[in-house]
Amino acid sequence: MKIEVVQVCRRPPWPLWAVLIVLGWMGLGAVSVLLMAHLDRPVVLCLIKRCTGIPCPTCGFTRGLLSLLHGNITQAWLYNPLLFSVLSLFFTAAAARIILARSLRIYLTNTERKIAWILSFVLLFTNWVYVIFYVG
Repeated sequence: MKIEVVQVCRRPPWPLWAVLIVLGWMGLGAVSVLLMAHLDRPVVLCLIKRCTGIPCPTCGFTRGLLSLLHGNITQAWLYNPLLFSVLSLFFTAAAARIILARSLRIYLTNTERKIAWILSFVLLFTNWVYVIFYVG
């Protein structure tokens, strides 16, 4: 594995589809918050949980984000530890890119890439089990 710090453009080229997905998700979250306040009961946004009764690997993210907006960082992390850990790494990398115009570039061999994928799936599965049993 080789890691190097490279100079990059401060403003990353955001793809339009990614921006639209984030804006759509934020709009859906805002509508759900309004519905929860109006109906006085929780609104289930996850289609997988709604259809199967089993939460998906990303379940708890909206509740966690709402907790984060209320200043409760620990509760937000407990809703979905993997997503909030990855989100904190993303914001750290984005801040470094914007402030310093630098980014980390990681070069992996084929074997290291396979190990990284396996580790990613193990982390995702472990997080999913946590979400199923402790968050619901």
